[in-house]
Amino acid sequence: MRKIENFVKHTFKDVSKEGKAELIKSVTVSLIEKVEDLIELGMTEKEAIDKAVTEFGTVEDFFQVPEELTRKEKRRKTMNHYKNDLLFSGVGSIIIISILLYTNLYFNPSILWFVIPSIAVLWWPLAILYNLLNKRENRKEENDE
Repeated sequence: MRKIENFVKHTFKDVSKEGKAELIKSVTVSLIEKVEDLIELGMTEKEAIDKAVTEFGTVEDFFQVPEELTRKEKRRKTMNHYKNDLLFSGVGSIIIISILLYTNLYFNPSILWFVIPSIAVLWWPLAILYNLLNKRENRKEENDE
């Protein structure tokens, strides 16, 4: 199994030193277990080692999955951020419109002037909703590709 250890050390030679020893140890153990399983299935030791090394791939392949998970997690957080923005802008608009309505009815109930600034205030949640829907559409397009 010296071949496996040398392969793993050579494969991860350019990885930063932080956590490198643990990474090499865990990958080596998993590859050795895979080789042992392949030997139990009837392969010779050389065939099993070659197959395990071939299926492992490169360092880029090894680190690709966490990058994809990180990207998906970032997208999920972004979507949650947009939802929180939409909630905040909706509640904020309701509060502002309520204050305008109260002021209008208290000082000058004969003319309903609060409608005009209320329309302007409603653009805030509409803009946030537009951004949220665009982000969802972009996310669907990325998933289709």
